[in-house]
Amino acid sequence: MRGQNLEKVAVSDLVVAANRLKTRLTPTPLTSSQLLNIALGGEVFLKLESLQPTGSYKIRGAYNKCCHLKESLGAEVSIITASSGNHGLACAYAAKLLGMEAKVYVPVTTPQIKKDNIKALGADLVEVGNTYDESFICACEEAEKSDNLYYVHPVSDIDVVAAQGTIGLEILGQLDDVQQVIIPLGGGGLSSGIAFAIKNLKPEVKVISVMPEGSDVYLKSRQAGRLVTIENPHSIADAVVRKCGEEYLFPYIEEYVDEIVTVKEERMKEAIKAAALYGKVTLEGAGAMPLAAVLEDKTLLDQKTVLICSGGNIDLGLLKECISK
Repeated sequence: MRGQNLEKVAVSDLVVAANRLKTRLTPTPLTSSQLLNIALGGEVFLKLESLQPTGSYKIRGAYNKCCHLKESLGAEVSIITASSGNHGLACAYAAKLLGMEAKVYVPVTTPQIKKDNIKALGADLVEVGNTYDESFICACEEAEKSDNLYYVHPVSDIDVVAAQGTIGLEILGQLDDVQQVIIPLGGGGLSSGIAFAIKNLKPEVKVISVMPEGSDVYLKSRQAGRLVTIENPHSIADAVVRKCGEEYLFPYIEEYVDEIVTVKEERMKEAIKAAALYGKVTLEGAGAMPLAAVLEDKTLLDQKTVLICSGGNIDLGLLKECISK
């Protein structure tokens, strides 16, 4: 696909990404809330990617990729992508920062706040399909019709994975005695990047990835020993709902992620509420999955643990539902 780079990631790629990102982004906080710790009965550290300018970690990969395209192809390059919301928002923001035109395909089911913000940042928004997979197919078809559009893949790209890996670099710099990192897992770019960084630099740290019970494609793929497709994936964590995994990323997940666990929908809602009431942090479903995993299995608190709070772009109706429970 024009624009996509499926070369193998190296630690040096993380360094290049970190140097690009530091011109526009500052490291996100790693905090520990005493009120949340009391509620949990143990200590956790929150890596607040929800505080990124676009409300999620996705800005790292989008900005790094757009920088690479502009450096390689010149100032007139334009981008196209498909997204369940956060990556599209990140691409719109990165394009605005770099003076590029952006076209973003999203499912019609994408939370309205994400669609509104993508448009507000100046991107051309196209709503099509009920799932990310359907939007992705349409965006790819559009990209192939044009000589001027370069695809920014949300997860499967060396520049995207390397940029997400900078989160791992930051964690190791912020908490040198970290023992365990718990990461949301959807398409796989975030888990692949962070796990790659941590296992290459501090391999004794345990890496756990979390999926919703209703969208557990990588867990089923691990159990089968190959990539599989699941029918009718579903979850309130719209950012991680996927029918199939990524061929490019599956080997990274298999090599560097120690364990994949799943969480129930109700536990995610409890985590959203706990984060808001005790942690004073607004998290969307995907961003709350690591906390949900801890709520579901308190033995995870036995290790010095970092939870990747990947995003906070939650639908208002869902937030009200979770808080009122």
